[in-house]
This record gives sequence, structure tokens and C-alpha cells, in this order.
Amino acid sequence: MNDFEALVLLNMVKGIGSIRMRRLLDAFGSPVDIFKAAPQKLVEAAGLTPFLARLVLAAPGQMDPIAEIRRADALGIRIMSIADEDYPASLRAIPDPPCILYVKGDLLPCDANALAVVGSRGASLYGLSSAKMFGSRLSEYGLTIVSGLARGIDTAAHRAALDAGGRTIAVLGSGLECIYPPENEGMFCQIAREGAVVSQFPLRMPPLPQNFPMRNRIISGLSKGVLVVEASAKSGALITARCALEQGREVFALPGEVGRENAYGVNALIKDGACLVMRPEEILETLKPLLSFSSGESRLEEETSAAGGDTWDEDDPREHVRDVWQSLDGEPAHIDNIAQKTGLSIPEILSILVELELKGVVRRFPGQSFTRNAS
Repeated sequence: MNDFEALVLLNMVKGIGSIRMRRLLDAFGSPVDIFKAAPQKLVEAAGLTPFLARLVLAAPGQMDPIAEIRRADALGIRIMSIADEDYPASLRAIPDPPCILYVKGDLLPCDANALAVVGSRGASLYGLSSAKMFGSRLSEYGLTIVSGLARGIDTAAHRAALDAGGRTIAVLGSGLECIYPPENEGMFCQIAREGAVVSQFPLRMPPLPQNFPMRNRIISGLSKGVLVVEASAKSGALITARCALEQGREVFALPGEVGRENAYGVNALIKDGACLVMRPEEILETLKPLLSFSSGESRLEEETSAAGGDTWDEDDPREHVRDVWQSLDGEPAHIDNIAQKTGLSIPEILSILVELELKGVVRRFPGQSFTRNAS
């Protein structure tokens, strides 16, 4: 067994996460030497419990890292070590980075310019529309969108990036053979073709609840900042935001409607100092000193000032946007009435209204009613 195989095996041992793995490697140097140590040495040098020390030393006789490596190779999955030169630099820089990453797809140098977009699984139409709009616009500017493939906001952000022809990375809280949620298998495959799907967990690891905080740490670690679109008081997106702060990342928050359950967490973030954003360009302006693009990779320099302005031209070249705008006047109009006037679907209308609302030209009222903003 060589060092790489030993590292893969150590990652397969239940109860050995990034922190314990790092302690073991610091204490013994070589992954192979860990499995040659006496149980008491594992306890004394790395702080393992006697039970966990016995699990580690029993692993070579119970698990087969070579079979894991071969299985990954057959599935087109690369098992990346933190010692590899192309291991993501931003992830390597966080406290206790994962020593092993399973990657299906390609992690490219341009993925250093990444933003995480996270939020509620039970997202509202407003939240979904916002995630799509931010994901699409930021992808067009050359940012890679990182999220967790979960239902709701994550799915909307990934889809927006894919539809915009941009890059996206999905970070799973399970092994790459246990796609979760199962209904996103098609998106998983598309992201693997056009971006990358990553996990720190062995191939057949199920989506256990304790995996997701570790997954969230990777989402923020791969990113220059984290945008929280919608989050309840107990949302996992708040864990990602906390990880981002611990890692020195910027946290952005899209304000939610007061009184809505999905708005409580994100509004609390703003109260606690997260950067309130209303337009994608505000994120770009904040992150600009941290971003580095090769020629032709981004429209950031040429368009942020023009596209990111507070003004909006009523002669927008997009016909559907003009139709929605012309259906509004000084009195609140319910979204059903807007749909009747324009012939557009509710999701299409909501996506346009969110964009106009974030530009400050449309005002939202309770009960899904909208009006032109007189100010």
C-alpha cells in the first residue's frame, strides 16, 4: 500500500474527518505509517479515542482502497489528494481542508473566480427567481457558481449558470455514487460534463445529516464569497455563511420580506453585518479586487459600470421585459392580472419582476402585487 492508497483508506474510515486526518498526518508524516502504529500511539499522538484507534488499525483488513480507486476510475471520477498541484488553492488555504476530493468533471483555473449561491430548499417563487437571475448574470460576467445540488435555491443557481453557458460546481454531502436528491441526477450529469461535481466522501457514502456541515465548508472554501438568497432561522445556508466568515470570505445577503419564515435567517445575517445586495453588480464591485481573469474570460471590466447602474431604460431590448413593465402603472397589480395582460407564465413574470425590483423601478406589495416605483 502506497501513501495515496493509505490516504484514500484513511478517508474511508468512519469517524475520521479532515481535522483528525490532519492530526494523524502531522503526528506520523506518512499515511502508510499511520496504519503501522500501535493503538496507544494513535491515542497519544492524534487524540483518537481507543475505539477509533482500533477502527483505523483494522481498516486495512476490512476495506480495499485499491478497489475504491479502480471503481472511481471506471466511473470517470478522479480522486484528488491535497498534495496534488492542481488541488484548488482557495480550498487548500482554509483551516483543515479535506485531504481527499472526489471530482467528476474538471476543476479549471478560472474556477478560482467563484461565488457560492445558497439558500432554502423550500424556496419561494421570489427566491427561485432571484437565484436564477443572480446566477445567470454572474455567470455571464465569468464567475463560477458553486452550490450544493440541493432542492430549491441550489438547483435554481446551478440551472441558471448552465443555461447561461457558464461554469458551475456542485458539492455533495454524499459519495458521488449516491446522488442526492435523486431527482437531480440529470443535472448532476450535466454539471459533470460542463463543470465539476465534487465530494470529500467515499463513493458509496449515503447523504447522512452529519455530512452536510462538512459539505458546506467546502462550498464556501471554493468561493470568493457566499450569497444567501433565502434562509429560515435553521437553514443549512446559515452554516455555509458562518463557514465563509471563519474562512475570511465575504457574505452577501438578499433581503427577504419581513414576516416570511424563509426571510428570517437571511435578514438576521444582514442585521449581523452581512453585505446587503440588490443587484449582481454590487457583488462584482465588492469582489473585483479578489478576481483575476485571463483575456476574454470576463465582461467585468467593460460592463459593470454600464449594466450595474441604478437607472433602467424603458426601451429594454427584451420584449418580455417591456411587456411586463407596460402592464404596470401607479396602482398595485396582482401577478395574475399581469399574466393575463402579458400572456407570460407566472415564473417568467416573477423572474422579470425580481430583476426590476432589484433595479429599484418596481415595488412589491404583500399578496404578490406590484407597481411601478414612483421614486
